Amino acid sequence: MLDNLRGMAVFASVVRHGSFSGAAKELGITTSAVSQQIRSLELDLGVALLYRSTRKLSLSEAGESLYTAALQMVKAVEQGRDSVSQLKDEIAGSLRIATSPEIAREYLIPALSAWLDEHKNLSLNLIARGEELDMIEDRIDLAVVLEENPQGVTLSKVKQLLLASPSYLDAHNAISAPKDLSSHAFIAHGDKQNENLEFQKGEDKFSIRVSSRLMSNNQAIALDLAAAGYGIVKSSELDAKALIESGELVPVLADYHLPTLTLSASTVAKEQMSTKAKKCLEMLIAYFDK
Repeated sequence: MLDNLRGMAVFASVVRHGSFSGAAKELGITTSAVSQQIRSLELDLGVALLYRSTRKLSLSEAGESLYTAALQMVKAVEQGRDSVSQLKDEIAGSLRIATSPEIAREYLIPALSAWLDEHKNLSLNLIARGEELDMIEDRIDLAVVLEENPQGVTLSKVKQLLLASPSYLDAHNAISAPKDLSSHAFIAHGDKQNENLEFQKGEDKFSIRVSSRLMSNNQAIALDLAAAGYGIVKSSELDAKALIESGELVPVLADYHLPTLTLSASTVAKEQMSTKAKKCLEMLIAYFDK
């Protein structure tokens, strides 16, 4: 029974990482040990769980069924460990936070530093957030993101800006009001070629529709295109901080304000929250409330 439980944990890690080597790295064992665990589990169950090829691993029908159970088992073990830690008044284990490199650098690392020093038995895994991440399947304790319509707990507010390179602004028509933007090139973050920009100046509100010839699903690439002089880009102040400080990008229409973004923290369902995630969220709320 214990061997089966160990094998299921290894199996869940292999599927999550899509490789034996990724699972081995996470679990701190050799690739051959991972392979042996999967082989033993398949022999014991009498079915093939994974189809192996030179390019990738894929799940058999039995593997898909077992993966759901394996995830539930791993989660139950983690919750059990957290419950024991709570009884000992100790925060321990691995805390997995999905976020962006910019948020981690500017907000989370400063916020978490002293707290981590207090809890030596707690390890932190900061995971670069992508759209493909699944809070449950990837065992994410907290997701800290910037968004216009926050779904989680609000931590802080961050400005959005329109930015362009000095060379672009020198070579194109002056911009003194939102209506002037219609004749300028835009760079979109995402796949929307057309976008309505909403501004406010005092009590007055403005809306202008802009079209983008250049687009990227990566904000850093969009910012680099703007810094290279290809047009105007909308960005959070946080994502563009380094390029603004270096002078490679400067604000456009600084007196007109775009909707602010909210730095928020989301978790799995409240009843599924681990003790360490709950305590971390409480700490972050207190830190940003100073």
